[in-house]
Amino acid sequence: MKMTPKAMLSSVALLALATSAQAQIKAPTGKPIVIGMIAEQSGALGFYGQETTRSAQIFVDQVNANGGLLGRPLQLIVRDSKTTVNEAVRHARDLVAEEVDVLLHSINSGECVAVGNVAKQAKKLLFSACANDDFTSKSGGRYIFRVPNITSRTQGYGAADYALQRLPNATRYYTIAQDFAFGRTVVANFKERIKAKNPKVEFIGESWPKLNEGSYAPYITAMIEAKPEAVFYSWGFGLPFWQQSAAYDLGKSFPMVSSYWGGSDELQALPQNSIPTGAVMGGLPWYAIEGNGNEAFVERFRAAHNKPPFTAAYLVLLNLQAIEAGIRKAGTVETEKLIDALEGLEFTSSLGHVKIRPFDHQGATPLWTGKATWDDKLKIGVLTDIVKLATDIYLPTEEEVKQSRQ
Repeated sequence: MKMTPKAMLSSVALLALATSAQAQIKAPTGKPIVIGMIAEQSGALGFYGQETTRSAQIFVDQVNANGGLLGRPLQLIVRDSKTTVNEAVRHARDLVAEEVDVLLHSINSGECVAVGNVAKQAKKLLFSACANDDFTSKSGGRYIFRVPNITSRTQGYGAADYALQRLPNATRYYTIAQDFAFGRTVVANFKERIKAKNPKVEFIGESWPKLNEGSYAPYITAMIEAKPEAVFYSWGFGLPFWQQSAAYDLGKSFPMVSSYWGGSDELQALPQNSIPTGAVMGGLPWYAIEGNGNEAFVERFRAAHNKPPFTAAYLVLLNLQAIEAGIRKAGTVETEKLIDALEGLEFTSSLGHVKIRPFDHQGATPLWTGKATWDDKLKIGVLTDIVKLATDIYLPTEEEVKQSRQ
């Protein structure tokens, strides 16, 4: 079809507008602002650590496409902790020696405090998305920050409140959690919260499989034989349990309750015949998060990795969004001035409005909790009957933080 002169002028005008808009975004120049990231690219938590680095790189690429930070390019350096404390600490020291501007730690609760000790000694700013309560309380300090609130206290208390509301008649509980720092602490928090609100609750048994447990059959049998009215569970990595327990159809024996943040992720990785229908679990499910640029983030993630983002992707994204907002507010990456800008910072994140508390550098972000089911349209396991938990009520008070640091 031959274009008319009018149509040709319109096309030229549109092209000129597009070119002009692109030209207004200057490519970042100068010395890069370097973020040194320590993440579990292998080992027991590699499933999640790999997701955090995918998200981090997408964030960095997007910032650079929009002109960088303070006109400078953003650079990401990733080191594999192998899900071990020793490797995480070694990399933290190396990154400090390489003079990165900010340290960023992934999600391993067993690593973050040790990495934090390196950061405090070096006076280097550190953000982590771990669930270890001590990270921003007992072991916190001027150089330690965390935006997502997925602490073991939040997950334990949140699950207890859910159980009290949805399972008011259940008083005989069994607990199962993997035997590492997070698992032990979240079970203790669940017990503390539910007993305080319902003294009639009793715990009739518990199991502590290893984080890399190969066979869950003995633990599943023990749960069934105990005949609990409900089971509280928590995983560092739960796919093997769900795959091995599918044949037992545990949901017919007792309800399983948790606010475990990785639940919504694992549902997306499980085949339909392994979905633990009715099991209560938590997460930051991409399909339930509304507004604040989430749709665009999901599209970018899909384009890069041919799948939607998991919860772990959002956890590191929240920290990176805070770092960006802090740098823009401070107008510099000089550590002390940047920390001053971050304390009490309020910004709009992918999950909505967030404020970083000035006394412990902890954010309060929502946590979604719901029941597992299969979605025929999406062809994945999803959360349904979702409750969006406001987690600020689960954070320690300023006085509690002060006492924990004495």
